[in-house]
Amino acid sequence: MNDQPDELANEYLRLDEQGHSTVVVSQTWTEVHRVNERVRAALKEEGLLGVEDHSIDALEKVDLTAAEKRDARSYGPGRVIVFNQRIQKFEPGTVAQFVEVLDKGILAEVQDNLVVIQHRNLERINVCRPLTLPLASGDRLQLKANRRLQGGSIVTNGELVTVRQVRGDGAIELIDGRVLDAGYREFVPGYAVTSYGSQGRTVDYVLFSDSTIKAATNDQQWYVTISRGRRGIRIFTPDKEQLRENALRSGQRRLALELSRFARRSIRFRWADSLLRRYGERITTMIHRGRHFHQFNHALERHYEHKTT
Repeated sequence: MNDQPDELANEYLRLDEQGHSTVVVSQTWTEVHRVNERVRAALKEEGLLGVEDHSIDALEKVDLTAAEKRDARSYGPGRVIVFNQRIQKFEPGTVAQFVEVLDKGILAEVQDNLVVIQHRNLERINVCRPLTLPLASGDRLQLKANRRLQGGSIVTNGELVTVRQVRGDGAIELIDGRVLDAGYREFVPGYAVTSYGSQGRTVDYVLFSDSTIKAATNDQQWYVTISRGRRGIRIFTPDKEQLRENALRSGQRRLALELSRFARRSIRFRWADSLLRRYGERITTMIHRGRHFHQFNHALERHYEHKTT
């Protein structure tokens, strides 16, 4: 188990020296952080990154549901709120400090102003933890927010990009010509990503770093992982039998299956899909029945209005 990060880093270097695009995929953020550190250290040792490191303040997104964003415990010490869409007069990328949870929303301090972020707008914010990253030319980053940059170019959540150089003002030039201005700091090292973060991205080779955590692996996650590599996948695991067992486990949630049957009952109620994911089966069924009853009453009223006329 202790040799796995070193073996994985050596394979990453070998493929990189051959000119192949490579990404490491793991099931947990703990494993992703550990692999990112080891791969970067190996690249640095081999002289494949720039000599000079620049300490850059970044913001790592904390994955929270809408319900968790309403919980004051989600805004722990050091965490900040970042607007990913415009809220009132504040542009995307604005950083705010959490104050308290109110009945109608989240109270935050933004540039010496108190702002209430209403519950319906919670999808417009990210909760992030600050971190400091050493960056050099050649480093790979994974971007974690959609944004239009100051230069007019667009970046998207999940993109893997490579650093050309870090400017003195903190702006980061990428090898594709775009520039991450000092106001865009939502990124993390991009040598290793989660299986969820690898969706929609294709490289030559995928290196799968297995952490043997049963709950983190299933057949759907496994398919997403192995389908990212155009030329192949290399698997690193301390327990082949456990990985085989985990990869055969169904990733289908019972709730999702129930939803598919429920949503097919009437084409008029396709909205049940999003409601069920957000509120649960019992509440969604009640909403479904309420809406059906409302439509029935409305039709009945129109019938008698027509009869009276």
